[in-house]
Amino acid sequence: MTSRSMRVCLISREYPPETGWGGIATFTRHLAQGLKEIGHDVVVVSLSKDVDKTIDDDGVTIHRVSLGWIERDYSSMNSCIPYSHYVMSASISMWRKFLELHSEKPFDVVDTPELLAEGFFPALTRVCPLVIRLYTPHSKFIKEGLHNVTPSFDHEFIAAMERIAMTSADVLTSPSLDLRDYVADDLQIDAEQIRIVRNPIDPDQFSPEGEQILPPTEKTRILFVGRLEERKGIQYLIDAVPMVTAKHKNVEFVIIGDDTKNAKGQKSELDKLKNTIERDGTGKYFEFINRVPLDSLPSYYRSADISVVPSVYDNSPYTCLEAMSCGRPVIGTAGGGTKEYLSHNESGFIVEPKDPKAIADAINTLIEDPALRKQMAERARARTLKYFQRQEIARQTAELYELAEERWAASQKAIVYKKAPDVIMNDALYMMKTFDALVFDTLYRFSYRFRLKHWLNLLKKRPGLFTAKIALKCANVMTRLTGSRIGRLNDFQSWLAAEIGRKSIDQSLTKLDQSPTL
Repeated sequence: MTSRSMRVCLISREYPPETGWGGIATFTRHLAQGLKEIGHDVVVVSLSKDVDKTIDDDGVTIHRVSLGWIERDYSSMNSCIPYSHYVMSASISMWRKFLELHSEKPFDVVDTPELLAEGFFPALTRVCPLVIRLYTPHSKFIKEGLHNVTPSFDHEFIAAMERIAMTSADVLTSPSLDLRDYVADDLQIDAEQIRIVRNPIDPDQFSPEGEQILPPTEKTRILFVGRLEERKGIQYLIDAVPMVTAKHKNVEFVIIGDDTKNAKGQKSELDKLKNTIERDGTGKYFEFINRVPLDSLPSYYRSADISVVPSVYDNSPYTCLEAMSCGRPVIGTAGGGTKEYLSHNESGFIVEPKDPKAIADAINTLIEDPALRKQMAERARARTLKYFQRQEIARQTAELYELAEERWAASQKAIVYKKAPDVIMNDALYMMKTFDALVFDTLYRFSYRFRLKHWLNLLKKRPGLFTAKIALKCANVMTRLTGSRIGRLNDFQSWLAAEIGRKSIDQSLTKLDQSPTL
């Protein structure tokens, strides 16, 4: 344990339950609780689905910030580079809240994920020591086409922001060697500079003992938990089912996870899976359940006999660790860091990704050998207790916080952004505004279709401004027709142009005043 209690800010757009979208949310909550349990003061800055709010999560203060005040602006930028627009909106919103909290009571360290550049502003301003946790950088999504991400300017811009943040951090941590080696190669740094800190789990919450939410059955129940998308490998599990049911009829597959639009052509992954199931005639073996809250997951794992994590790539999927902690054998893949958490032939099986036959063979082996299943379940639980308890992971992380403090103190002359930390937000907003204006002016100049759409939207959303602008255009036409002979018309024209400009400025200032204050 570190020599003193530290004040830690975790910046993460994902935090359960409101924004508990995936592994980042799960990790952040386990880390926050683990740090609190060993004596640190932990504050989380996360996104809200609606309005700003502050809540208590079992002793950890969560500040949820909305990004509607900026997300609705810059519509031209949003139509052109929507992912970058979202990343900037989220990062700015969370940065404002962080600065507000830091000015009231300074933090000793700030900890963010690398994903979507949430550490970008802390990295540039260096207001306090920065630790960045690796998940899956955007550069890997681009390189391997995950989630249909393409090497467009939009995605490359996000990857560039992430790289700037990672190379400016005081400490980089990775949950797996596999991810560490990829990032080291991408950033062209020594892999030993990236510290390994495994994912934490609460073994008391994710325990073999407790409620089983699904009704008891004589069937062997196989469980999948995760978003329905190509990267999670759900398609290959679906393709394996006919090879299982050909040998074993007394089985049931429970699929828990939200649908995505990540199938080819941005179509529903669930629809694609159901088409495969209909083709194979295996519909009676399946039950689909939408994503369930983190706190409810243990009761589903306990209700199953086998957990399958067929990921094409995952840095270290929580679904593997959660199932292991609940004392269930796991079938995972070698695609990423799963193989570093799951011990092959001891707590489950590791198969090659995208291999339905290998998945089916592993499932059939466990169905046919209940004694092996029980043995693997016990070893999975024991492995979790030995290596992944969240208090131990929190202790390792806190040690890295102290290292980050030392490095930060020694590198203050290397600050990239020389202005006051709060000014960077205004600079970022100005950049977004000028880019939005560039896109708007270009489209307005060359596209009559865009002009028509613009004026119709203005009439619908701001009829007063629409009327004023039409009046100004009419005044401009009259001026051209009459020359400068009508002084009152010129006066009206100048007044109206100034008034429209003033209204636009007042509206922008009002939005800033109504947004979270510094």
